[in-house]
Amino acid sequence: MSWPRVFVNVVFLSIGAAVTWVFLNGRAPQAASPVSRPVPGSVETAPVGAIQRAFEEWSADPALGGALIGFCVLDENGEIEYASPLAWKALCPASALKTVTTAAAFDLLGQEYRFETAISAASKPSAAGVIAGNLVLVGGGDPTLSTTDLDVLAADLVKGGLKRVEGKVIADASVFRGQPVSDHWNWGDIGNAYGAGAFGVNLDHNRLELSFTPGSKLGDTAKLLPVPGSGKDTRWLNTVTTGPEGSGDQVVVYSQPYGTAITLQGTVPMGRTFTITGSLPDPPATAARLLTAALEKAGVVIGGKTFPAAAASEKLAVHRSAPLPEIIDHLHRVSDNLEAQCLFLTMGRAKKEDSSKALRGYWEGRGISFEGLRLIDGSGLARANMIRPVDLAKVNHVARRGPHGDRFRQSLSTYVGGRVSSKLGAMSGVKTDVGFITTSDGRELTFCLMANGLDPALGFWPLRDKLLLAVASAGSE
Repeated sequence: MSWPRVFVNVVFLSIGAAVTWVFLNGRAPQAASPVSRPVPGSVETAPVGAIQRAFEEWSADPALGGALIGFCVLDENGEIEYASPLAWKALCPASALKTVTTAAAFDLLGQEYRFETAISAASKPSAAGVIAGNLVLVGGGDPTLSTTDLDVLAADLVKGGLKRVEGKVIADASVFRGQPVSDHWNWGDIGNAYGAGAFGVNLDHNRLELSFTPGSKLGDTAKLLPVPGSGKDTRWLNTVTTGPEGSGDQVVVYSQPYGTAITLQGTVPMGRTFTITGSLPDPPATAARLLTAALEKAGVVIGGKTFPAAAASEKLAVHRSAPLPEIIDHLHRVSDNLEAQCLFLTMGRAKKEDSSKALRGYWEGRGISFEGLRLIDGSGLARANMIRPVDLAKVNHVARRGPHGDRFRQSLSTYVGGRVSSKLGAMSGVKTDVGFITTSDGRELTFCLMANGLDPALGFWPLRDKLLLAVASAGSE
């Protein structure tokens, strides 16, 4: 068949099909209508609640522009009264995450729990007061153990008749396995006091006081003064200089667990001697050294001989920490990372599993269904920690309604004229808050506010007060 004839046949077939369609349907085919879209203002929406209105007005502040902010409020029964869209997304909680640790500790460890540190040996001293081996400081992970406590232990040993140790004073920090710092903690944090590692034997909150004599003019080298408690083998790499008067602590300390090199960078203000705090790299070794010195000062002879490792099964003296609630009071008040991390590791050890898994399992057993949870540590120091605001609020609600709920709330700080009891969290660009609001008519609501990506220079807390005051009023409507 020729090409022209094919073309003519196709045209006639097309015309025929069109005529048949019109005959059967009564009209010619038309282009498909576009998908209908609602006219702005024509769709009826649910009424905006007072808490939602308060949050939306507050979050419209230009100072909060660009930040990711999740906010939610739960009623007395744990039901959601309001949750912003980002309340359902996992955000970085900073130190507000500590409540996941402390609330679990009340239940898993109990209010009577105390950390225990013992001094042990393979056998009791002989009738002549001699230990034919090593004296072992056995750590229990106590974050509050102090030099004063070591002095008391040494005095107790002397009262018990100890006169000579043929071996050495050594520390056993094996109660906590693994590294004392998380892989996710920043290099710029772990050398500073707030980033100190959690060891099986801790001492004086694992902190070093570092004092500098500034120069007479800007840029002069700031002289590092002798550091009490540091070992003879410590190498100090000090490049700290003199900054403007009133400029405060601008020093960053770099060190590593069990290391001997400590690098100091930054500035201290011009004027008088200025003191900062860094982390103690090797608390177990420091504790053993100071206990040795305390015993020798009390007249005990330390022979220093080398003995093979032996089970130190005979307890000669014991130190017990303050009870758990007192530790948590301090932990919440100053946001102590070391105390939180030691509780975190202690609960993992008690459950005989990874601490993150132990805490997640505990809260899931209490009815919390997490999504997006990433629990790196017990303190909130790691930026890689992630939790949804609704889940953090639910943890606090469940804790408040549990058997230790009154004591848990008592451990929190109060704000906004006493109407808010909560735990704050803060790191550069991150501000968080979780706890309880008392409304104008006496209702207690649970809330969580998490803001990520803030301008670090923003004065966030006065803004937070403004929101929570509005919620306290709105919650009674």
